[in-house]
Amino acid sequence: MMKSPTITSLFACLAIVSSTQADTIFNYQATDSHTSADVSFATAASASGSGPYVDTNNFSDTVALSPSSGYSGPTFYGGYRFSSSTIDKGFTREQIRNAASPSTTDQLYLQSYQAGGWLGSNLSLHGIYIFKQADFTAGHQTGSVALDGLSFQWVGYGNTQGAETFDFVGRLVVQIDNVYYLSQTSISLANYNGNFSISGPTLATEMWTAYDPNASLDFDPGAATFSPLNLEGVTAVGLHFEEDGWAGTDAAGAAYGFGVISFAATGTTVVPEPSSMGAWLGTTMLAAIFSRKLSRQTPTTHVTTDSADSTDRKATDAAKM
Repeated sequence: MMKSPTITSLFACLAIVSSTQADTIFNYQATDSHTSADVSFATAASASGSGPYVDTNNFSDTVALSPSSGYSGPTFYGGYRFSSSTIDKGFTREQIRNAASPSTTDQLYLQSYQAGGWLGSNLSLHGIYIFKQADFTAGHQTGSVALDGLSFQWVGYGNTQGAETFDFVGRLVVQIDNVYYLSQTSISLANYNGNFSISGPTLATEMWTAYDPNASLDFDPGAATFSPLNLEGVTAVGLHFEEDGWAGTDAAGAAYGFGVISFAATGTTVVPEPSSMGAWLGTTMLAAIFSRKLSRQTPTTHVTTDSADSTDRKATDAAKM
């Protein structure tokens, strides 16, 4: 018995209406001229404490950090915290910096400047930037994203005038099923400019740990458990950065600054196309109904029965002779 071709057609339909693309799914580049001047973030840090002095912009993935005007780049979210043990000073720049050094524009930039220097104060910085799927490139803002590459470029949080020792590190961030994860791989961001990328099998075998930036911007890798993670259904990517503590060494004016020059992600996005699916399913269902009606009307069974009756009659007639 031959199988109905409509089932095969149905699966072919489902395969066709799912479009698969391997592409750049997110791309922030400082050189894209998102603004024509320094523009402050939409929200700013608030000061608290009296030693240590703490400046905090609480994490949010619902209220954007990206400027609400004067900025044409992708929306981004996050939060950050700077502390100083003895000097009452916090962030002096929280902005898209249009003329930041080196010779690039529009960095995501944080800076803490103190005219009298930071000598004798213990300092720390913790923060995170998030880029959500709704702000991915066109064609990747819906559907299931399978991540296959992450890269970024930065300007280190160092002071060229001083002799500080830094352990300033970054970790990659992904979000899956409303849970944020940090990579086991840490990237040194200390006191210089640099870039980092990871993709393909190396990214696929990366280890991750669940992380809640709402609970704390300070991440303790020693208390974390890292394990493999299937990087499908990714709904956000980003960067976590921190330095738990360093000693200020300058008695004169000194600034610490950290800028994200670029951040990019590549991946595969599967997007169902409802209009195409509806048309194919409608055609397939009509074909199935028509095929069933034809099978009910076929004379094959009646021919077999009539032939059998004719044979019986011939046998009876022969017996009477």
